[in-house]
Amino acid sequence: MAERAVIQDFLSCFICSETFRDPVSLSCNHSFCSSCLQKFWKQANNRNCPVCKRRSSKEYPGVNFTLKEQVDAFAGRQKSGSSETEKGEKTLQVVCSKHQEEPKLFCEDE
Repeated sequence: MAERAVIQDFLSCFICSETFRDPVSLSCNHSFCSSCLQKFWKQANNRNCPVCKRRSSKEYPGVNFTLKEQVDAFAGRQKSGSSETEKGEKTLQVVCSKHQEEPKLFCEDE
């Protein structure tokens, strides 16, 4: 459960706090939704990073496809409910080789 929160936090935009939509990364390595960053820059009237305030050299940073793939994979796991914590552990059925049933503390025949 905590692992999912950490991953979700890592895949969230600092500006909108939602999971990234078309994530872009600046030269300072901070990432944001492309549309959120453009709105932020328009309102701030500059092209500084919203986190560290470092000026970006690009007016339109390219999509970070590696991060986008991670977001898509995480979203797919959430939709399918296939994360290990949600699945629960599979149980193994152990069968006694002599009696072909679940093992007991001792066998009556022995």
